[in-house]
Amino acid sequence: MGFSHIDDSLFKDEVFVESFFKKYYPSLCFFAQRFVKNREAAEDIVGEALMKVWEKREKLDNPAGLKNYCYTVVRHDCVHWLKSRQRSNATGSPEEHTLYSEETVLHNIIRAEVVEQLHAAIQQLPPKSSQVFSKLYIEGKSVAETAKELQLTVSTIKSHKRNGLAILRAMITRMLVAVVILITF
Repeated sequence: MGFSHIDDSLFKDEVFVESFFKKYYPSLCFFAQRFVKNREAAEDIVGEALMKVWEKREKLDNPAGLKNYCYTVVRHDCVHWLKSRQRSNATGSPEEHTLYSEETVLHNIIRAEVVEQLHAAIQQLPPKSSQVFSKLYIEGKSVAETAKELQLTVSTIKSHKRNGLAILRAMITRMLVAVVILITF
């Protein structure tokens, strides 16, 4: 489901908003983690930010800008989290000014968008390969840990990984060809 043209009535629908949040939660977490460098904190920040967005949904007059608004709220909450940590540690970061720069934020949004596309591509893999990829590349588990959790052999995990990579390479190649064609014409 694409969210680029959102009808106002859909925006008020709880099922739609839940679907929207599920779709963008991973990329928002990645975005937050680029700032706070802590996975659990990033997940907490995104969860709280999405609750804020949900609570203000009636006041938002541009549902099509929901994704941008989510990034803005997450960024603000990351800055707040970092400042509160800085006060508690009583140490300043020499790179603080670059952390909040528009260029840094833009780069982090682009990275998060790439992660979003990767998540979408992983979801298109066969179910077992998708599960293996999620464990290996999203959760950061080792092949052995993944094999144990999924109750599969290490060689089976490697096979799913190899097959999934081949499928993803083909998907990415098709996307790149389409982009080159669009840019050329």
